[in-house]
Amino acid sequence: MSRISSKALAIAAAATIAAASPLAFSPNAPFAVAQNTQGVDINADASLTIDKRLGEAGGTTTPLQGTSFKVERVAMTNQLNTAAGWQEASDITAAGAAAANVTGEAFTVATGADGKAVFPDVTVGLYRVTEIQNGNYTVAAPFLVTLPLIEDGVVNYNPTISPKNQLLEPTKSAVDTNVTVGQDIVYTVNAPVPAGDVLQDDTRTITQFRIEDTLQQGLTYNQTEGAQVTVTGGAGGETLEAGTDYTVDWTAPKLTVDFTDAGRAKLAEWRATNPGLTVSVKFNATVTQIPANGQFSNTAQVFIPNATTPLDTTPSTPNDGTDDAVTTQYSDVAVSKTVNGVNVDEGTTGAGAVFEIYECTAQGSSYQIAENAAPLTGANAEGTATAGTTITTAGGSADAAAVANGYALQFDPEKQYCAVETQAPAGYLLKPDPTPLNLTTPGDADSRPIYTATVNNVKDNIFGKLPATGTTTMLAMLAIGLVLFAGGAAYQLRRNNA
Repeated sequence: MSRISSKALAIAAAATIAAASPLAFSPNAPFAVAQNTQGVDINADASLTIDKRLGEAGGTTTPLQGTSFKVERVAMTNQLNTAAGWQEASDITAAGAAAANVTGEAFTVATGADGKAVFPDVTVGLYRVTEIQNGNYTVAAPFLVTLPLIEDGVVNYNPTISPKNQLLEPTKSAVDTNVTVGQDIVYTVNAPVPAGDVLQDDTRTITQFRIEDTLQQGLTYNQTEGAQVTVTGGAGGETLEAGTDYTVDWTAPKLTVDFTDAGRAKLAEWRATNPGLTVSVKFNATVTQIPANGQFSNTAQVFIPNATTPLDTTPSTPNDGTDDAVTTQYSDVAVSKTVNGVNVDEGTTGAGAVFEIYECTAQGSSYQIAENAAPLTGANAEGTATAGTTITTAGGSADAAAVANGYALQFDPEKQYCAVETQAPAGYLLKPDPTPLNLTTPGDADSRPIYTATVNNVKDNIFGKLPATGTTTMLAMLAIGLVLFAGGAAYQLRRNNA
């Protein structure tokens, strides 16, 4: 590269030859007009090195590899070996880096393992430097830099500039257990606050900070509950005022929390001494219709200074979702009912059995209802209205058993669920232990996953097969046993519903 012009970070260096006054990381900083320009050799070879660092300004840093910078030469009428040239550079800088008129070819270089991007053999002049966004790292503002850079009266044709980056990883979580139609999923977005642009005088500015969450069809923002915006990770006592420090806008389907000039100034001040400063936005989303595929999958975006694209949230914990989105999964169930091991027993099907669906755990070869588990609430087949916690078997023929169908129950794919019979078909004994449900249809873009189980009942014929006389004691014992069994089953259900 013999002669270079390219765009990157905003540094303005103003100077006199005798006493330099460099201004760094300030796209709108004024230039001091050089009083003595004879020391600037406009034919000298110059270079610019960007030493990119990960860490806090003034703190411990490490080299950041893979961040690209674009450098562009700014068109000027006068040369930097004249007072007119420095005055022109001052005027261009006052107008801002974005307004600078660039000329010639732009050059882009990525930082290496040492964190450095080197632009060699650059001609004397004014340049605009622009950092290109690198994933979830913060982005410094475009800046202007003169080559040479005059620092403390020293003319430096080969300056090194060391901007700092931080890694921002916004997250999102959901409180959604057993939420059905008409109820709310509670979402929380946690957005780390960027350090902003740090000037040489140690002042800071955050030019943009906004959180957007576009809700999936079937969810709507609960405006009655509103959004709660709080700050964590500070020294304590930081508070934000709605309407003054931030605004909340719901334009379906997007919820936007945007920080005002006053709010960003507060955040910049707090962030200066609190690297862990985080803004949390908590809001309720009402379920209006459960999707055909049973899945709400949401990602929020955080807009930070100087970045061309927003940062996407990831799930706060594995339980909040898979991949990059927070996910709430609904599934259908189909519990088949056989009687005495067949679909039809002496003309009777398994119709009329009632089930509830619980989270359950394996205990050896059997299952039990999970501690503190509540029965799952389903919806109608269309997912537009709640349908309660019970499902009842219907139909049945020699070719197909009676089936209890449940729709849009909220299943956690990582957990086990069981069908628990609460009422047996007339003339048959209740099955006492939970029956595990197994995923038989994974579901796709157009349908929900389906979990199935088959539950068999045996005929209640114990008393009918006892001798007609001399059985008083046995009958009493059997009666007591049945009472105890029924009471134990009821207690187990009450305990798990408590």
